[in-house]
Order: sequence, then structure tokens, then C-alpha cells
Amino acid sequence: MTVSLQTIVVGTSLSAVSDGIVRTGVAVARATGAAVWLVHVCAPAALPPEIRKGDSRRLGQQLESLRAALAEQARRTGLADLPAFHADRLRLMVGTPAREILALADSVKADLLVTGPVEGGALHHVQLGTTADEVIRKTPCPVLLARSHTDFPPSRVEIPVDLSPLSAHAFRQGLAFLAGIGGPPARTEVFFALSPLELEGSLQFSPDQLKRMAAEELDRFLAAEGPSPVPYRRQITTDFPRGAILTALEDRQVELVILGTHGRGGFKRLILGSIASEVVRYARCNVLVVPPPPVYVALAARNRAREAQA
Repeated sequence: MTVSLQTIVVGTSLSAVSDGIVRTGVAVARATGAAVWLVHVCAPAALPPEIRKGDSRRLGQQLESLRAALAEQARRTGLADLPAFHADRLRLMVGTPAREILALADSVKADLLVTGPVEGGALHHVQLGTTADEVIRKTPCPVLLARSHTDFPPSRVEIPVDLSPLSAHAFRQGLAFLAGIGGPPARTEVFFALSPLELEGSLQFSPDQLKRMAAEELDRFLAAEGPSPVPYRRQITTDFPRGAILTALEDRQVELVILGTHGRGGFKRLILGSIASEVVRYARCNVLVVPPPPVYVALAARNRAREAQA
């Protein structure tokens, strides 16, 4: 199975830093032939005081300046050179950034959202910022959190799994994404961390038996997905998942990590599972976040409604 990317929405702040985010979206579009919508949302609070007080003339000038900046960014990042480029896909909006980006993605039936972390500061790789964070939490489609356009397409990929059905969904979507972008096959590793707590908590089985059972369970998990569109190897480690994943990303110099938004950590109103959330924030590489399938979202909504009535 491969992912047919037809529509990509890229969020931009129009800064030089966000050029890298746009170039990542352009790289994906160039590999897949997808159409790109480039959107900048100006929050009302970011407008000058005189505009917020109702100066329509200044508002018009401000919006024209932003439109020109949007077109210039499309030119210098190579977006305007794509065969499928259309100027009417450059969108300038005033409102709440995350809400407007998600609304656009929904209206154009986006297959992928590309965004980036908050800009500036020594903790640039840690802080997502409210826009990226909300987009990741509420997105109906995969989100590529772009931290380095020079690492795309990726040559080293990590796919952590926890053997849950949602993890299987993210695994399938991740492999399909890699197949869809083409190019030389990335060195892809499927990674499972067996927690020391699971080893220490068993009275029936020895640690070696539990490790062997985990390996067999992982093999069954992978076999159930059928033939893979891209080659990969599997890796099992005994460590706490969060630290094990982040260590693997650094040790292998991974350029893309693919995560499901939920797994054994549970599901609560599209909030990232704790481990995935930590990896998204602390990983220095690009991150592809795969949301749960719509049927699971609908089921969770019904369960919440029943709990509220109980």
C-alpha cells in the first residue's frame, strides 16, 4: 500500500525560519505530485493597535504587505516553480491560526499538514507553540512537524510501536508514506521498547522468557500487516519507552520518526499519549504524527457521550 498524496497544506509564519518548513512541504509535493496550499494566519492580537481599533485603511495596507510576503516566500522556497502551483492556493487569513489552518485542511480535503515548532530560543526543538500543538492534537490527517528541510527525503527512519491497534495503524500509514515519497529506500527501523517494569512484575516468567515472548509478539504484529512496501528491520530493547526512543533517535541520527498519537497510554479527546507527546517535543528530527482512524474517533466520541450520561 502507498499513500496517494494529492493535497498538502503548509502553515507558515512568513519568517526566514519558516522557509525550511515550506521547503519541506515543497520536497514532499515534488516527490508525490501533490498540490500545495500555503497559508499564513494573522492573529488579531498580532495586528498593530490602530488596526485593532478599526483603521480599515491601515488594515488593507497590512494585508497587502502580508500577501506580497506570502508570494515572495512561495518564490524563494521553490513552491512557485512546482508544476501544480496556483497563486490562488496562497491563503492569507485573519483569525486563530490553528483553527483556520484546520478549517482549510478540512475544506480542501488535505492528505498532509506541514507545520513547525515555535521559533527562537535555545529550546526551539522542545517548544511546539500553541498553533502546532493544537494542529497536531486535532488534525484529521497526518501532520509532518518539520524541523530540518535538509533531512528530507529521509535516509534514516524510526517507527516506534507498542503493539496496539492504533500503533498498527500508524505503522501502516508510515510505511505507505515512505513508499509514496519514492526515492532511495530509507534505512527504516521498527522499534519496540520492553519496559523494565514488565520484566520485574512477572511471577510466572523469567526476564529471558519475557524478552523472547516480546520478540515473538512483535513478529506476529509485523506479520499481521502483510508485505511491506518498503524494507525495514526490527529492534527490541529493554528500557523505558520514552528514553529508549529518544536515545535511538540520537544514536542512529534519525531524520524522521513516525508516531501514532495514541497507544497503550489510552485515549482522551485526541490528546497525545504521554510517550508520543514527549517524543514529539524533544525529538530533534522531523516527526510524522499519524492520527487515529475516523472509526476510532467516532467510537471514542460515543463512549464519552455514554460516560457523560451515566
